[in-house]
Amino acid sequence: MRRSILIAASLLAVLSISAQAAETKPEELLKARQGSFQTLKLQFMPIVAVAKGDAALSPDTAARAANLVALAKILPTTFGKGSEALAKSDTKPEAFTKAEFLQGFDTLGVEAAKLEVAAKAGDVDGVKAGVGAVGKACKACHDTFRNE
Repeated sequence: MRRSILIAASLLAVLSISAQAAETKPEELLKARQGSFQTLKLQFMPIVAVAKGDAALSPDTAARAANLVALAKILPTTFGKGSEALAKSDTKPEAFTKAEFLQGFDTLGVEAAKLEVAAKAGDVDGVKAGVGAVGKACKACHDTFRNE
């Protein structure tokens, strides 16, 4: 319960930052982006553990998948003007001008929603498939738009 409250507070903070993205300094957008991706990782890795059989499927799995859906909606707002050229950014500048980049977040959201449905249904095989699909969506953007 405490973790859910912290996650909700984090998401609200990101939403607040996102709502002000047009007025936000590029450095603040980068911090929000990096924090959002860290939150995405923290939500996804326990689901990966379920898919690997290292953790039990629980209601928490579905809640984490729902958080991934929310993050897929929030993340695009952290790629605001001016943050594409910052030295600490891992995102290639061309990502900021490609519709394909933003479509990747849509794909992530769709696949995370399917993962949530599988988790709510108690479908371990569906969770395994969902983890693969979410991972594939992440990898597609990383391969194309992330500096390594």
